[in-house]
Amino acid sequence: MNWYNVSPMLFDITSSYNVGSSLSGLILSAFLIGTGLFQIPSGLVASRIGSKNTALTGIAIMSVAAMASVISPNFTVFLSTRFMVGLGSAFFFSSGISVLNDIDEGNVKRNIAAFNTAFAVGGGFGVVGFAYFLQFASWQNLLAIGGLVTVLLTLAAFMLIPDMSSRIAKKKEFRKNVYMRLTSKPLLLLSMSLAGYWGLNFTFEEYLQPFAEKLGFSGPVAGFIGSLSLFAGVAGMILFAYFSRKKGSVVLPSLVIFISAILAFQFFGLPYYLFLTAILGGSISVIIFSIEYAYVVRIETERQFVALGISIMNAMQIATGSAITFLFGYLFSLNAFLSWVILGAIALIFLPMGISVMRQKG
Repeated sequence: MNWYNVSPMLFDITSSYNVGSSLSGLILSAFLIGTGLFQIPSGLVASRIGSKNTALTGIAIMSVAAMASVISPNFTVFLSTRFMVGLGSAFFFSSGISVLNDIDEGNVKRNIAAFNTAFAVGGGFGVVGFAYFLQFASWQNLLAIGGLVTVLLTLAAFMLIPDMSSRIAKKKEFRKNVYMRLTSKPLLLLSMSLAGYWGLNFTFEEYLQPFAEKLGFSGPVAGFIGSLSLFAGVAGMILFAYFSRKKGSVVLPSLVIFISAILAFQFFGLPYYLFLTAILGGSISVIIFSIEYAYVVRIETERQFVALGISIMNAMQIATGSAITFLFGYLFSLNAFLSWVILGAIALIFLPMGISVMRQKG
């Protein structure tokens, strides 16, 4: 919720600080920079103090930073709060998946799918719900409420989730283990093979609404289409029950190729086709990311370093995907229809890098 709820408020925020709407992109960038820069540090911390402690510390930072929006005196300070929200999300996400492995290793694939679905549904509410409540309350109060709700959930999680962190390695062993993960060829190849898809998915989420408006849909309908892909994550979780029984080495490439082709057909500018791409794109993302993270769990031989492996993957994909999103923004301004074809092609270019790893790990 705290990841996406700023989206419907972007222009209200820039207006309240008397800065141009052209600077609204900095609000999203500040968050993404915080998320990207602290992926690997979060994994290192989780390897030292445990996944549960790291995850809950991260979500607490995210909550406090969101509430601090109320007292941000200027746009620069506000951007720093969004950076801190991103930092908190970095500490939470990979460690949160590691916690799932700690408490229920036998059903980790299913639980990762539920985790990703909850993330998508929360994001959908962040877009639609906060856009609705914006007519009744200021953006400052809404961000603060979002942060407060998350604080309460964090306290509940602290009390209810057992701490099952594994033994902490000695300092010399720790450095050796970290180096092994940072230079793990299977992990790096798997990460890069789906970096193109990460960029495709992130770009798809960000540009779905403006593309809908370009196709002639009104603001509210375009906003609904934009959130539809997130809510479609529920369908992804249902479908995951089927795809999880298949070989990941077949499912992952097939789904990436499929969604790349689906997006490419937006070249023809068929308005109602956008509903189909929103539903398919959102549901398939849950399946792909769930299987991808499950691969990291398989690659990792020590539970203590699962969060680090996932954070390395996230860091590589965020860095690469952000560059893809930047490129797409430029192409979108030149030809909004052809840009989708190029986006799908980019995702396919990266894909072959990890096929051997997928086959080796099942």
